[in-house]
Amino acid sequence: AADKNYVFIQSTPSATWNVTHNLGKFPSVSVVDSANTVVYGDIDYIDSNSLTVSFSAAFGGKAYMN
Repeated sequence: AADKNYVFIQSTPSATWNVTHNLGKFPSVSVVDSANTVVYGDIDYIDSNSLTVSFSAAFGGKAYMN
C-alpha cells in the first residue's frame, strides 16, 4: 500500500493552524505561504491524527504532511 499524505489549506490568515489529518501517524510537515515560499513554525503533535503549527505572524497557505 502507498504511504498516506494530506494537504491542509489555511485560507484565513492565522498564527496558529489546527490540522486534523487522520493519517494515523506523526507525519513530517512542510508549510508554504500563499506565495509558495517555505515557512517554518513550531509543530505540536496532539495525537497520531492531529497537530498544531504555530507561527510568529498570521498568514494563509498550505501544510503538506506525509
